[in-house]
Amino acid sequence: MKTMQCKDLGGTCDEKLSAGSWDEMVQTMTKHVMQEHPDVAKQMEAMHNDDPQKWGKEMKPKWEAAPES
Repeated sequence: MKTMQCKDLGGTCDEKLSAGSWDEMVQTMTKHVMQEHPDVAKQMEAMHNDDPQKWGKEMKPKWEAAPES
């Protein structure tokens, strides 16, 4: 299990998000951003439409570097 802050994953707040895998973190972050940061969700959707892999390429190394909690 790893814990990261929303802002570490491209969001804007200090809320801590926990997940057991990268795929689970993507789902957790997506849900959090859609509920708490609709403006950021729109930016992420536009980024995904331009390059579906960009966010993952930027954020997965941060996930991999995060310590187990």
